[in-house]
Amino acid sequence: MSKRKRIIALLVGVILLAGTAGTLAWLSVTGVLVNQFGIGSVTPLVQETLNGNVKSDVKAQNTGTAPAYIRAAVDIYWQDATSDARLWEEPQAGSNYEIAWSVADAPGANSADNWVKASDGFYYWTSPVAPGAETGVLINRVTELKATEGRNLVVDISTQAIQATPDEAVHDAWGCKVEDGVLVPPHGGA
Repeated sequence: MSKRKRIIALLVGVILLAGTAGTLAWLSVTGVLVNQFGIGSVTPLVQETLNGNVKSDVKAQNTGTAPAYIRAAVDIYWQDATSDARLWEEPQAGSNYEIAWSVADAPGANSADNWVKASDGFYYWTSPVAPGAETGVLINRVTELKATEGRNLVVDISTQAIQATPDEAVHDAWGCKVEDGVLVPPHGGA
């Protein structure tokens, strides 16, 4: 074989080898996709105004990062003024204190954006609360009617929240249903 043919054969081999390597490189290129999943949080906070013996504009705020359903429990009791211990005697609405609610009174009065008292004793806000948003007012005003020496009236509001999606979360945790975006508390209402 002549020198010229050997050079041509060598060039053809190099070209074929380069083409094959390029094809293999093209076929073996891979991309990396990193999926990062964030965990949402649902954190309720009670908002209220306290002025002397009057508590007013009581509502809840979702300080979390995910839309949430919120429910509240209201506990009204006497507390010893010196030891801060809870007293057994129950304060009576109308004689010891006056309360103005913002709650749907009629059983089954579920509609979006209102508080409903359920048979389990909780007050449920019937719409999902967006992160940073607030519910409507649960209690317009609570006023202690007469000061009683040695004890203080306590109106304790505690809140709980559960993620709004999927609907099964609120059903599994609280026994509620969601119908057309409206929360239906257990047993309708009370």
